[in-house]
Amino acid sequence: MGQQCAPSVVCLGFFDGVHKGHLALIEAAKKAAKEENLRVCVHTFDHAPGSKGIELTTLAQRERLLRSAGVDEVAVSAFDDDMRHMSGDDFFRQIVLNRLNARHVVCGDDHRFGYKGAWGIEALRQMCSQAGIGLTVVPAVTLPDGTRISSTAIRHAIETGNWPLAEQMLGRSIPEEEKNPFHNK
Repeated sequence: MGQQCAPSVVCLGFFDGVHKGHLALIEAAKKAAKEENLRVCVHTFDHAPGSKGIELTTLAQRERLLRSAGVDEVAVSAFDDDMRHMSGDDFFRQIVLNRLNARHVVCGDDHRFGYKGAWGIEALRQMCSQAGIGLTVVPAVTLPDGTRISSTAIRHAIETGNWPLAEQMLGRSIPEEEKNPFHNK
């Protein structure tokens, strides 16, 4: 699980691709961290929870992109059997509070956690309230046509060869050598 972090504003998610939606979470976390004189910590996993197809970024790429966006610390948990079967209550207590030392949590409006994603925003809101820590829920970031920016939408754009759309959602260009969706990461 790793060592305990300094008191932080913690962003929750997988952060595959570190796209415009993720950057909105990081900006909200940086704002809360400045107001509360805390560090920004992003929690991610060593590989994608569940079967989501290709990963948009390797762990090393994710860490580099997160740090370049202004994150102070990237906390990585192994998504092993123990993590996969952890309840949302245990995840919040063991990871968010104890390991990540959260004083404020930031997540997207569709964040799910715990075994089979059974815990959502309302459960997180209640847990944060009971723990006496803040919670910022960031609304979806969309394209001008209303399309929700997500790693799944970016994967779909890549799988259909719509590189301009994928790059628009990522907020950066994709190097030519990475445009083969079947390359090994």
